Amino acid sequence: MELAPPPIKEIPPLLRRRAGSLGRAMLHVLSRPEMAYAGEALIFCSRLGEFSRALALQKELARCDTLSPQLFSMSVHNATGGLFMMTQKANAPLTALSAGEEAVLAGLTEAAIQLADGAGKVWLAYGEEPLPEAWRELAASPDEQTDYFALLLELTPGDEFAFVSDASTETALPASPLELLRFFLSPEASNLPLSSRGNLSLQRKVASA
Repeated sequence: MELAPPPIKEIPPLLRRRAGSLGRAMLHVLSRPEMAYAGEALIFCSRLGEFSRALALQKELARCDTLSPQLFSMSVHNATGGLFMMTQKANAPLTALSAGEEAVLAGLTEAAIQLADGAGKVWLAYGEEPLPEAWRELAASPDEQTDYFALLLELTPGDEFAFVSDASTETALPASPLELLRFFLSPEASNLPLSSRGNLSLQRKVASA
C-alpha cells in the first residue's frame, strides 16, 4: 500500500501545488529544520526522474498533439530543485542528474568534483518513485518498487572515503541510493560497488592506529 505524500507545509501553497509525489518526498527531506540548509550547492539525483509525469506526457502525445505546459515544466529533472531554491531565495549551484542504474555513482562523482573545486559543503539528494507494474523491471532493487523515498546527504571535504577501481574484482550490480545510505550507516562496511564498468567502488578508509 502506498503512503500518502508528505504535506511539506514549509513550502508556500502556490509552489507546493506544482510538486508531484516524488517532488514532495524530496522537498520534505530538504525542508526539515535539522537539515539547516544555508545556500550551499545542491545536487538532485535519481535513476529515472519524475517517471510518472514523463509517462503521462507520452500518453498525452499518443492521444493528441498538445501538452500541458505545467505538466511538461515539472517533468524536467531540475524542476523540484528549482522549487526548493525559490522557497529559499537561494542563488546557489543546482545540478540535476538522472543516470539509470549508476545514479549513485553520478551523484557522488558530481559532489566530489564540487568539493575538490573548493566547495565547503554539498547537499546530495536522491529520490525515487514506484514504477507502474509494466515497468517494474527497471527498478534497481525491490526496495525501489513499492513506495516513494527520498534521502539527503550532507557531504564535506575529507579522507574517510575514496573511489577505487580494481579490474581484478568481479563485476557487480551498482548500488542503489538505499544501499548507499546503509553503507554510510554501517561502520563495518568497507566497500560499495558503484559501477559494473571498470569495477569502480566507494571504499571506506581504515584509520591507522
